[in-house]
Amino acid sequence: MLVLEKARLVFLANPKTATQSLRAVLAPFAQATPSDTGHKHINAQIYHRKWAARIRRNLGGPVETFSVMRAPMDHLGSWYRYRQRDALRGHENSTHGLSFAEFVEARLADDPPPFARIGRQDRFLGFLNGGTPVNYIFDYADLDRLLAFLSARLGSSLELPHRNASPIADAQTLILPDALSARLSSAHATEFALYDRVRKGGLLHTPAAPGGAVA
Repeated sequence: MLVLEKARLVFLANPKTATQSLRAVLAPFAQATPSDTGHKHINAQIYHRKWAARIRRNLGGPVETFSVMRAPMDHLGSWYRYRQRDALRGHENSTHGLSFAEFVEARLADDPPPFARIGRQDRFLGFLNGGTPVNYIFDYADLDRLLAFLSARLGSSLELPHRNASPIADAQTLILPDALSARLSSAHATEFALYDRVRKGGLLHTPAAPGGAVA
């Protein structure tokens, strides 16, 4: 989480959506970020429960949240590739030696093994179980739109550095059998639907509630 006081924005860092690069470019503008947030990937639910009221008081008024969403299949593929890196070999989180299909099968299990415990983007962004949603959700496939938005709000031209990339994989290794793809789409229907809304508009804007409620 980063609090951008000048822009009156809070960045909620959805994992595997260029968060390291975004944190790097936004760090100079994040003077108001509390030092005791603990976890850098604070989701919308935790933000509203633990931080929203405090940040509103500190900044003297309402702020808005923003985040990035990735196509669900690409999001899973990025986690799979990231956990195949050599540094994780032998660790319970490693996907070394597993096919992408085996990874997705494990992800869909009632009790996924450690390597497949991947959070849902719709839950992170506050669109599952009646949560308070993130105000601005940008498409990972169109980060230039996000940079233009942030540049305007911060009054400074921003360029995105390249940080923490997943290992490159042959696209053919990330193709699922039709039956498994259908199971994934059904199990994560709200996530796929949410991304479709983001993709079609380039971003999804959910205004803050009236009366100054922090979002």
